[in-house]
Amino acid sequence: MAKAEHAKMVLNKSYSKRMSDNVAFALVVYTLMLIFIVTPSMESNGTSIFPYFMLVVFVGLVISPCHNLERRWQALQARDTGDGMLNSRFNLDRAILWIATIGVPVIIAAICHMIKSVA
Repeated sequence: MAKAEHAKMVLNKSYSKRMSDNVAFALVVYTLMLIFIVTPSMESNGTSIFPYFMLVVFVGLVISPCHNLERRWQALQARDTGDGMLNSRFNLDRAILWIATIGVPVIIAAICHMIKSVA
């Protein structure tokens, strides 16, 4: 019974709310990936605040596009005609969001590793 009620609540959630949830989880995953993958690849032999400063910069650079994505979905939800076109757009945007969430920290870590190996 509880599973059926939960499934019904998930289906009734608006696209903008679902995208907002995805953005929130993506920001958490992105930040954790920066902490555990990128920051160690930037550290040097001495103690330095530089990796942690760059962590704040990298998170700050992503907040604005994520906020724009949330606003875009609020506008799309307001203009929804109910023809089902939002479902495919939602799935595409969600896929792009998660690919970027995982891909950007991996790319940054690879760049940091290449710079570290050259220096």
